[in-house]
Amino acid sequence: MTFNAVPFMEPSQDFIKAGSTEIWEYINPNHDAHPMHVHLVNFQVLNRQPIDAAAYQADYESWINGGRKPEDRPVLANYLTGPPIPPDPDEARSNKDTVKAYSEMVTRIIIQEFNPPTGTIASIPNSGAVLPATYIHHCHILEHEDDDLMRPWTIVADGAQTDTGTTDTGTTDHGTTDHGGGHGH
Repeated sequence: MTFNAVPFMEPSQDFIKAGSTEIWEYINPNHDAHPMHVHLVNFQVLNRQPIDAAAYQADYESWINGGRKPEDRPVLANYLTGPPIPPDPDEARSNKDTVKAYSEMVTRIIIQEFNPPTGTIASIPNSGAVLPATYIHHCHILEHEDDDLMRPWTIVADGAQTDTGTTDTGTTDHGTTDHGGGHGH
């Protein structure tokens, strides 16, 4: 299990400008749910939307095996099978650091103002973050973490040159993830 069919130890591919707001999509074409945890930030759940999981997974794996050519990348919108579903009652208007990525769904979260603490923390000298600052997001099931279902992401200074390459949907949603090897988010 990996995010975007990339092992955890590979360098960060997701660069987010400090102070920015982003919508991340967790695409899960599998039959089990995953509690996805994002380090450093709180977020709100926007919605979930059902997908044609089998077709998406097959096309995604073909794209991976075909060399990841940008023009051949599956477009998520082509696999949506129903309207967006509001957050669960315990998620509505609540700040979260973990979200349930239900099976055969895309789960969307919004993260506002990526601002790591750069000042002194708890009177500990040199404890604040220095940009670029790298954090991770991962599945909170221990066996999945151990199986590489985690990836780094990096906050860069506003105005810094970033690599905003796509991560899954053909947009610059850095958190959009699929994990290959038989699983997908």
